[in-house]
Amino acid sequence: MTPHDQELLDKQLHAIDTPPNGVLMLATAAVFFAGMAVGGFLFAYTDQPPMRLAANDIVAAQQSQPTIPTTR
Repeated sequence: MTPHDQELLDKQLHAIDTPPNGVLMLATAAVFFAGMAVGGFLFAYTDQPPMRLAANDIVAAQQSQPTIPTTR
């Protein structure tokens, strides 16, 4: 970058004032948690049954009979 380019860039960026890092992190966290809350409220009151996950079947998996390992 030449000194002339640096001067032009400084002129262009002179009017831009960035907020402190703490404010930017707080705004990012607020948007994230607001999105999680809105998503939770939108999907909490639907008529669909909850999705079954493998983690929900831990008790059933522990009560099943062990399988014999196959040798290949």
